[in-house]
Amino acid sequence: MNTSLHEEETALGALRGEWNSLLRDGVTDSPFLTWEWQSAWWASFGASRKLRIAAMRDESGRLLAIAPLLSQDTVLDPADALPEIHIERGAPPAAGPTFRTLHWIGGTEVSDYLDLIVSPALHREACASLLDTLARQDDWSMLDLHCLRGASPTPAVLGELAAAHGWTVRQAIEDVCPVVELPATWAEYVTLRLGKKERHELRRKMRRAAGETQVEWHWVEKLEGLDHDLDTFFQLHKASQRGKDEFMDAHMQDYFRNVARFSFEKGWLRLSIMTFNRQPVASYLCFDYGADRLVYNSGYDPEAYADLAPGVVLVGYMIEDAIGRGLKRFDLMRGNERYKYDFGPREEQVLRLVIRRPLRQGGELAPEGT
Repeated sequence: MNTSLHEEETALGALRGEWNSLLRDGVTDSPFLTWEWQSAWWASFGASRKLRIAAMRDESGRLLAIAPLLSQDTVLDPADALPEIHIERGAPPAAGPTFRTLHWIGGTEVSDYLDLIVSPALHREACASLLDTLARQDDWSMLDLHCLRGASPTPAVLGELAAAHGWTVRQAIEDVCPVVELPATWAEYVTLRLGKKERHELRRKMRRAAGETQVEWHWVEKLEGLDHDLDTFFQLHKASQRGKDEFMDAHMQDYFRNVARFSFEKGWLRLSIMTFNRQPVASYLCFDYGADRLVYNSGYDPEAYADLAPGVVLVGYMIEDAIGRGLKRFDLMRGNERYKYDFGPREEQVLRLVIRRPLRQGGELAPEGT
């Protein structure tokens, strides 16, 4: 397996024709690892960073694996084993030494599942080839990999191989994802997946909303209606919680519009809007990818019909719709918000892996093995 590192701005475009076919057989297949998502993320957040994509090929030139990495200079405390890093929105300027860090393309805040793109059969060889290649580069100090699914072999394998290089390895649970396994019918879902209390509450809330208001909800079905419904989603998202307005600034809205547009064209996008008496009260931006419905982001109006729990009602309808479409998993995505656990999920972990090379006094890299 021959590994080459690509830093030129054309590197993403050059891999477009091979990328998604390799991903479909990968250890982690998610929309956040598609060429479209990775390219959109780089276009929005790549400024002041450099691509460091590792492409691994066989002797004939066939692409076997991709490590979609970027590099950036980050102020770090060498004593902090798991430094807090926010890539998309950055962080307030800090005093201290600057180190070159490597991260997945996809960042820390808007991509939920990231990983090496490689088949299970070649995974260990690709991890070894990546680290051997990086070991020959003297311009980085830390490999900080966020958003790794707990079921992925990458944290364990990379950690083991990095330790063999004499590097320091730290692994932590970064977040959790509540995931509902979907049965064949709605009746089976409410009977088998929900406890007695949760079953009663979901049915009661859905019946009450339908009895006291005119409930309507829809998916965006036409591209010409997408911008209008995104405007509604943004309004509800920013209203739903303190701090959301700061997150969903103009730059982030442009990113979400780009993602929504290509996701619509690929057939993944499920953007729902719910109204009570024709007033928008809740919205969810989801992706149907493979056999999963991924609940990516949401918004609701806390001032409108709060006693009727519109967000809960809409999730109920979306689960029923997912079952009707034959989907197998309803992934409520990262975050342990209390309401998610009322829908009968099990928790999956999201991991962070930090690999640090030894430093001499003054912050210079020590020779490998010292």
